[in-house]
Amino acid sequence: MVEQLKQLVRDQLALMQAAAQVLEESRARVAAMGDRLGGDLSIGERESCEALTARFARRNDFLVQRVLRTLDQIELMDEGTPLDRLQRAEARGLIASVDRWRELRLLGNAIAHDYLIESADRVLAESLGAAPELLDTVSRILRYVSDKGYA
Repeated sequence: MVEQLKQLVRDQLALMQAAAQVLEESRARVAAMGDRLGGDLSIGERESCEALTARFARRNDFLVQRVLRTLDQIELMDEGTPLDRLQRAEARGLIASVDRWRELRLLGNAIAHDYLIESADRVLAESLGAAPELLDTVSRILRYVSDKGYA
């Protein structure tokens, strides 16, 4: 069973790294738009903004619902709620703050459920600003898994 979980972690890490690269590419494209964000953008630029928010939401969910859950399983932790997973991730040093990640989860959930038509500019700005936090978490997870010998 442990070997199966370790293989699952390896598979998830590969997906996580590929997804992080795509998120970083989207972040860089949108960041390059600078002061024009929220203004008159081309169709392609608007699609880049949409891609960033969607990728942000998916990466956020993947980290909490899949990667952190699998780490808990390997370490024989009770599954619990996403909040429980975040608290354990903070204790492991994988995230800086449970409170901040609760905010990121709410943002990701709002993006995923399309509640944002009236606040699209704010959501884009928050996603753009928070993307480095998700990317930092990916780096922390990779170090942790390597240090523990899980992959």
